Amino acid sequence: MTRRPRRRSQGGFTLIELMISLLVSSLLVILVLSIFARMSFAYREQQQVVGIQQVLAAARTALETDARQAGLALAQGFTISSDLGEHRYSPVRVVNRSNGPDEVGFYYADPDVQALVVAGPPAPSTTLVMVDDPDELQAGDLVVLSTPDTVSMRSPISEDDANIALFTSCVVRIAAVAGNQLVFETGGDWGNPTNEHCATPIPGVTMVYKFVAHYWRIDPDRPALGALQLDRTGNLTPNPSFEDQAYGITDLQVATYFYDRDLDTSDTDDPDTDGDRDWMSSTEQDTLTERKLLAEQFVPPLMMTMNLVARTTTDVEGVYTASTPQLVDPNNPSHNPIGDREAVSLPSATDPMLGGFRIYRFITFQVDLRNMGVGR
Repeated sequence: MTRRPRRRSQGGFTLIELMISLLVSSLLVILVLSIFARMSFAYREQQQVVGIQQVLAAARTALETDARQAGLALAQGFTISSDLGEHRYSPVRVVNRSNGPDEVGFYYADPDVQALVVAGPPAPSTTLVMVDDPDELQAGDLVVLSTPDTVSMRSPISEDDANIALFTSCVVRIAAVAGNQLVFETGGDWGNPTNEHCATPIPGVTMVYKFVAHYWRIDPDRPALGALQLDRTGNLTPNPSFEDQAYGITDLQVATYFYDRDLDTSDTDDPDTDGDRDWMSSTEQDTLTERKLLAEQFVPPLMMTMNLVARTTTDVEGVYTASTPQLVDPNNPSHNPIGDREAVSLPSATDPMLGGFRIYRFITFQVDLRNMGVGR
């Protein structure tokens, strides 16, 4: 009896099995690619957020440094030649806007670059002086001649506090340095024939410091760029020269704390219980920090709040910010420690600075104006 040989089954996939495998593989590839794309989008957006946070931190450091030094050796203001010394300019200058970015200027003497006057010209001319050490000064430098008064002023806050040092200060520009002699410009934006806006320097008393004049704004001519700008001559001349410092900054809001015992004796302006001091967050800041006639006194600013808002430089593909921060107390827009800028829905159809689908971040910080003559 013979056996019939068994037929071995042949291995392999059927066409249907191949099609199912291909479909599953395609779905897995699509899923992986989708996850990768989302992770890539999230990474790029996070990189942009990190970028604007770094910009905010750098801008904060620059503004904070200026504010803390404002008024050094010129707390009662300074004179310039353009008005022949008829006015004193405040060491802190605020230009407030409720529907746009504020502007702020800080002015002070640089203690790292200084010299002592040892001999001066015959009064009343201030065209040159002799100093003890001119090595760090050079032609073209803006300098402030600062003379401390021999009589100090009693603190307006408390008779128990230390008296306040008074300074008579004027700004000139060095035309030339010859040995120990500083020759000042007698024309242009910073000088006149006798520089009569300067009090006669006193040998052994008057100091020459490099003058720091920093005026900050957001460029109004290129709103879509959000350029934070700095003028290193303090916006004190007819033709300031603004330099871009950062991009993507959409707002700068300022509120200033003033000693105002004579202005608001009943403490009705701001919500605190301090009758001697008030927060100003509107155009009152402009009035209190604008130039004064020589016979007038500045109301001393004690502290300042600054708010910076920044956005990503390009549109994002994920979730964008719905509105700008609310930088105002709606119940008291003129006297609060924040500012006076309402929130704006994004993207704005009317403000080119706030167009596009962007991510926004902001930073708020307070700085004590420690060199303004009133310490608390």
